[in-house]
Amino acid sequence: MPLSYCLIALAIAASTLSAADSVNCPPTIAVKQQLAAPVPGWSVTSDGTPHQLAGLTFFDGKPEDKASLAPDKQVVIKGKSVASWMFVVSGRPIWAACQYAGTNVVLTRELPRSTRTCSITYNAGITIAGLPLIEKVDCK
Repeated sequence: MPLSYCLIALAIAASTLSAADSVNCPPTIAVKQQLAAPVPGWSVTSDGTPHQLAGLTFFDGKPEDKASLAPDKQVVIKGKSVASWMFVVSGRPIWAACQYAGTNVVLTRELPRSTRTCSITYNAGITIAGLPLIEKVDCK
């Protein structure tokens, strides 16, 4: 994806993520990646480009337990795909995991116990790492 499209996508994502949601994935993160072992004959450098939010997953319990939750409902509204999750009070916390393009760094956080629903609005016309752009996250 050309840099100009990435910047446009970043501006859209930054302007549309709801400040009131309990997830608040940062639209970009900076990471310091390094090789686990040197590669003979090659030098290592970084382009310094921030990593854009590419995905958001909800989990029943901590993400390391690998109990990701599928959306309960998906609809298309005004050309945008909206996925919705309804969380049942079970005693186990709901966690969110924010995934970023070009890195395996994932930001995770437990949602407030009062969170009952979350919906994500996607724009399939713009993709980040092959996934539709997250335009809005709304948790209540």
